[in-house]
Amino acid sequence: MSTILEVEPELASKIQERARERAVSVDVYLRELIEPKATESENNNRLSSRERVRLLREWASGHSTKTQVRYLDVPIV
Repeated sequence: MSTILEVEPELASKIQERARERAVSVDVYLRELIEPKATESENNNRLSSRERVRLLREWASGHSTKTQVRYLDVPIV
């Protein structure tokens, strides 16, 4: 069921812009604003694939691509 909310055009533009920045629909954006915070795993289940990709890229951008991995010389038994 859909409901039409009447808001000022400027406010509607801001809502759409913020939803677009988060790569989610206006519906999802507004729901995130009004629903109580869920656990992280519940939030991840509700994220769109675009939002998950955006979050992963954001996380990855904070990590060096030149990190060296050192292996211990331990025999495998």
